[in-house]
Amino acid sequence: MPSAHRPRTARFDAVVIGGGPSGATAAHLLSSWGHRVALLTRPGARPSLAESLPPSCRKLFDRAGVRGAIDAAGFLRSTGNTVRWGADSQRVERFADGELGYQVSRDAFDRVLLAECVAAGALVTQRATVRDVREDRDADGRAIVSYDVGATHRRVAARWILDCTGRAGLIARRGWRHPEPRLRTMAIAAVWERRDGWPLADPTHTLVESYEGGWAWSVPVSETRRHVTVMVDPAVTTVAGRARLSTTYHAELSRTASLRDLVEGANLVGRPFARDASSYSCVHAGEDGVLLVGDAASFIDPLSSYGVKKALASAWLAAVVVHSCISNPSLVAPALELYDSRERAIYESLRTRLSELSREAAGAYAGGFWHDRADPVDALDREFAAEPDVTALRADPDVLAALAELKQRPSIALHPARGLERVRKPVVSGNTIVLAEHLVAPAFPDGVRYLRSVDLVAIVDLARAHDQVPDLFDAYNRAAPPAALADFLGALSVLVGKRMLSLA
Repeated sequence: MPSAHRPRTARFDAVVIGGGPSGATAAHLLSSWGHRVALLTRPGARPSLAESLPPSCRKLFDRAGVRGAIDAAGFLRSTGNTVRWGADSQRVERFADGELGYQVSRDAFDRVLLAECVAAGALVTQRATVRDVREDRDADGRAIVSYDVGATHRRVAARWILDCTGRAGLIARRGWRHPEPRLRTMAIAAVWERRDGWPLADPTHTLVESYEGGWAWSVPVSETRRHVTVMVDPAVTTVAGRARLSTTYHAELSRTASLRDLVEGANLVGRPFARDASSYSCVHAGEDGVLLVGDAASFIDPLSSYGVKKALASAWLAAVVVHSCISNPSLVAPALELYDSRERAIYESLRTRLSELSREAAGAYAGGFWHDRADPVDALDREFAAEPDVTALRADPDVLAALAELKQRPSIALHPARGLERVRKPVVSGNTIVLAEHLVAPAFPDGVRYLRSVDLVAIVDLARAHDQVPDLFDAYNRAAPPAALADFLGALSVLVGKRMLSLA
């Protein structure tokens, strides 16, 4: 019998720590793929935040198998955003093609995802306080996680541990993360209610507004209730202690234009509360047996409204990595390479977007909030960009010259350029990772496979056999997932302009 001081250790393929969107999604996917998964979480001790989810999240809901449950949950659907930014007047931005986003309260959203996780077969412990994750492993290569449920001490062991604990970073805080001291941000939020409805042209919209000392946003969670949050830099704006937090909140809200007027006559529900929203990146996002998922790995100012979407995308890829490595241990190294590069690429993309929006705001305000945020992405971020910058390629002189030449030639005679190499690198295929050929050239020393979902390797393989661009385009669409003509011509122009394909 086990000792009273050493409880029996239950064994799993994966232990997921944290029950937010990233944790619940990763555990749900792995369980649905036939793995034994334990998820350890505990109820949040602080008020729940509201989140605005763009329509593009539906693809991730489908991939995770939870869209039906989310649609049935009755969350408020949004037609877009209303924005007042920098020197611009207020503008309405509707989602394309009449699509709808979701306005959710995080506690309700998390409950839906956890219920789906249980239904998929994961063992979910909802009142678990994790005490320790041992970095040394047992004889079977499993890490030991110790946790308490009330006064009861328990242990689980697994080959893979997924840290989905967000900013708390149970494992991530052990030197895995890199803070961004120039991007310190404090979110001060409050809930407002208006029984007679909100005086807005479209009350489903997320409202976003910049002002000299920061920016503010409001998300509706019902027809009568909205969350209104101000985002400030504690190095610029003095954030008083809990007793005076309400004073700071109302003072900042009074500096806005639209949101100040919006809450006039509304009722404040409870007291304002604060959250740290400072940015950080990861030194590395995973190692053999451990992954940092979602906000545990990195976090960027929520100006992009990408938080939950990033968590879902990170969870899906983390589940693919674990599934692939369990099924084929030889894939551990390339799978970790792919996971790490994708995490860095997402952070770099969001950091770039933050810089662009901050520069726009900085032109309208003299205050210090926007100065550091407007700085361009530093060399560390650019170094780890995993995918080519399609926007930059569209304006590249070599690419534009290649496109012009392809258009004017009566025929083409393409062949692989001298020095073009092929290397096998990891990509996702279905729910697993495979090694696929990538093209290596001076313009892409780390290798490239796709541009806007166009398979560059397939074009190179087909190019010799066709002397007309339309014929090459038709052959490509028969051999690979069909591409739009504009995307195909762009990819072909990059291949020629960046000297991967040569024109005879």
